[in-house]
Amino acid sequence: MVHFGINNPRTGKSMVYNKCIFCSDIYATNAKSTVCDKCVIVLTWVSGMNYLAAVNRVSALIKSNKLDSKLRNENYCKTNFGSRATQVIMDAIDSSK
Repeated sequence: MVHFGINNPRTGKSMVYNKCIFCSDIYATNAKSTVCDKCVIVLTWVSGMNYLAAVNRVSALIKSNKLDSKLRNENYCKTNFGSRATQVIMDAIDSSK
């Protein structure tokens, strides 16, 4: 299972600033993670509706030209994110063409 800091315990009372690996937005949270709240659905989807939401999120990043070019490589995604997130990313890329 790929973790990326999702549901990490609190680091304390202070806020930690992180950069999302999908959309490159900088966000504050009380735990160290690498995925913002908007993009976490890409890694954690479990149902058909969540899958559609994840594809829509990646499609929105493609349309706004915010999707990192590394994420267009299927082998990179499989290695770093696992097969489920790769499926979402590749389906969104295919549907955007």
